[in-house]
Amino acid sequence: MVKVARGTQSMSPPVEAEETAAYVATLAGELSRLSRRSGLPTLAYLLDMARLEAEGHLAGEAALRERSSDPGVGLP
Repeated sequence: MVKVARGTQSMSPPVEAEETAAYVATLAGELSRLSRRSGLPTLAYLLDMARLEAEGHLAGEAALRERSSDPGVGLP
């Protein structure tokens, strides 16, 4: 079992939500494959859900950027 120190604070600078979502999507996908190969299907499923959630965030952000850069948005 891995022990986590209590009361420790991260000294890393804040990162953008999009960067975090991309990292989580990649890592969750890798962990899901590892879990599935190791015979842990429920854990693999949960990690896939985390990956899909992160990918959904990325897709939503991309759609917002696309709509905001379209000069015809909001015109009748």
